[in-house]
Amino acid sequence: MDELTREFLIESQEGLDRMERCLTELEERPQDGELLADIFRSVHTIKGTTGFLGYSRLEKLSHAGENLLGMLRDGKLVANEEIISTLLQLLDDLRAILQSIENDNSEGQGDDHAMIERLHALQHGEAVAVAESVELVESVEIAAETKTKKAGKRRAPARSNSAEAAGSEAAPEAAPKPAAEPVAGVPQQRAQVSAADSTLRVDITLLNQMMNLVGELVLTRNQILQATNTDVAFAPLSRRLDMVTSDLREAVMKVRMQPVSHVFSKFPRLVRDLAQQLDKQIHLELEGQETELDKSLLEAIKDPLTHLVRNSCDHGIEMPAAREAAGKNPAGTLRLRAYQEGSHVLIEVADDGGGIRVEKIRDKALERKLITQEKVAQLSERELLQLIFLPGFSTAAAVTNVSGRGVGMDVVRNNVEKIGGKVEIESRPGKGTTLRLRIPLTLAIVPALIVSSRSQSFALPQGALFELVHLTPEERRTQIEWLENAPLYRLRGKLLPLVYLSRMLEQGEDPEVEAGCYIAVLNADGRRYGLVIDGLADPEEIVVKPLSSALKEIGLFSGATLMGNGEMALILDPAAIAVRAEIGLSEEEEEEQDQASAALASEGEEFLLVETGEGTAQAALPLSEVLRIERIERGRVEHIGRTPVLRFDGVLLPLEDSSGLLDDVSQAAEMTVIVCREGTRHVGITVAHVLDVATGSALSEAGTNAVAAGVTLLRERVTEVVNLSRIPVLPGPAAGPIPGPIPGPIAITAELEAEACR
Repeated sequence: MDELTREFLIESQEGLDRMERCLTELEERPQDGELLADIFRSVHTIKGTTGFLGYSRLEKLSHAGENLLGMLRDGKLVANEEIISTLLQLLDDLRAILQSIENDNSEGQGDDHAMIERLHALQHGEAVAVAESVELVESVEIAAETKTKKAGKRRAPARSNSAEAAGSEAAPEAAPKPAAEPVAGVPQQRAQVSAADSTLRVDITLLNQMMNLVGELVLTRNQILQATNTDVAFAPLSRRLDMVTSDLREAVMKVRMQPVSHVFSKFPRLVRDLAQQLDKQIHLELEGQETELDKSLLEAIKDPLTHLVRNSCDHGIEMPAAREAAGKNPAGTLRLRAYQEGSHVLIEVADDGGGIRVEKIRDKALERKLITQEKVAQLSERELLQLIFLPGFSTAAAVTNVSGRGVGMDVVRNNVEKIGGKVEIESRPGKGTTLRLRIPLTLAIVPALIVSSRSQSFALPQGALFELVHLTPEERRTQIEWLENAPLYRLRGKLLPLVYLSRMLEQGEDPEVEAGCYIAVLNADGRRYGLVIDGLADPEEIVVKPLSSALKEIGLFSGATLMGNGEMALILDPAAIAVRAEIGLSEEEEEEQDQASAALASEGEEFLLVETGEGTAQAALPLSEVLRIERIERGRVEHIGRTPVLRFDGVLLPLEDSSGLLDDVSQAAEMTVIVCREGTRHVGITVAHVLDVATGSALSEAGTNAVAAGVTLLRERVTEVVNLSRIPVLPGPAAGPIPGPIPGPIAITAELEAEACR
């Protein structure tokens, strides 16, 4: 059963349940207009949907009932006992057909002629000659006869004057009475759980209230974790609270999620009507309809998507003659595609039409005085395309009932930005246009990295975070380059523009470069840049709170949140920072870098490059096996025999300390432990420094075709790969998995402190 049919069955069963309640009340209030209207709507909804789904039997039966109910609703007939009994019988017949559709996706082989004639007769005020009880007996006999035929037994002709007669005819040849089976027209307890019984409809207001309560619980959880971080007695309880809260948050979010097919389903009819109205040939393609999005966000994008589809049909796709002259298929293609990317859902509206000519955009903007000549001269082609989102902008030659009023694209962008999304546009003249809506998965709770600038904390959404780079004071002085007062950093051979958060927020000029810093590499709306910050703290799941009007005017923040330590933090808007810093769009470089990264990744496996001891050789850990990087106190390490172990969240974690860091008294009080997966257990590796992430290449032993085991080629150096299996297995059951979140793929350059990776 597809999702559309399942949804139809759920709604129809609910409508019939409501109809049954209303019919019983109608006997006491036969002229109650509200009851009649409610019953009419139930049958009308079934009739309207069945025609679309192709259930002809159900459509004919519900149509006959709709006609009778229409006369009752309009006051042309008065509901009496005979009419109500017939409508109850109609209800049972509809239920039986729905049950058949759910069981085997067919309407069954029943004959509804008698019921339809009966409904027609009641419309004209004629008495129904056949008693309901007789019909019920006949239906019992028909079901019994069908059952007997299936058993291969001979049956005598049935009488229809009484139930006892029917039973007496069948008695001589009857076998032992089997368990009761469902009979058409008679409501019985269903053996299987139906689609309606397995679902529960909840008001969206209640879901919003639940989400708000979960948000408050997340805030409280963060504060408890912060307060009990160093308390050994409360650590297991706080971590258990962390896990339960995360599971509850995910469950509530799943309840709010719905597939985008609920929105996409309206567009085939819309595109068909527009194509006929515009005298065009348009083929619609739908992709990714199973992609899920928060219910409230799904409702918010309905109107923007509708406007984009209308624009593509009107402005984007050319007339058939023009397409043929350009060597194209006379039928244009409009593609709606939805897919998930990180913490966002992307919805694309793409056509293969004539595209957008930036010269036309520029001339129209100047003609309507929406921008000055001086400003236009400074804009790139990609930025000129953004002018279509200016209020009052339109390139239509004439106002029609489809477009041309100069209202729409600015409203689209505003509505999408209200829910934390972005609108992106790409166009190639003669090839087509793609408009992309970047929508957050949910509005309430988002993962964020807490960063600091001038001792003030800010939340940086992880959806825009590409990687983190740590620079020592020496590297900060030598590796940050300046070009016409613009800071740059060379990351893997590519120049990365930098934005100092302290300067952007006017927190004062940078002091002398005497301390290290972090560069958060961000990718916001096709703009890649590095945000220079002073420090990092643990990532947190933050609850987004709205900003006051005064903070909104700054334009660099998307909200506020309460952190685990009880302090307030503003949520940075990476896209707004990029625009304010005039970071240019670099789609071509992005594509080249992605292709290079993909080619590099295909050549070998990624490794975490570490120093196992002070001044010792480098070693490599398979990145796919690395779970967490922890900073621990040396005093927490104990020994079982000669094997060092660490009590970690209630389980024992065996440690590998081949470089003797544990025995070196000259080392600091804290040490770095990398938690790795080795088969079905978890182990820890003590290291002096975490250096970088790099892709290794396999090496072959000279004179053979065999791949050398235990080594890889990293940065043109032969590097030993740490053998995790050599770590001794502790006596007794193996240590269980380490609870807690596993970090995402964050590349690490230079020494990385533990706070950056937990």
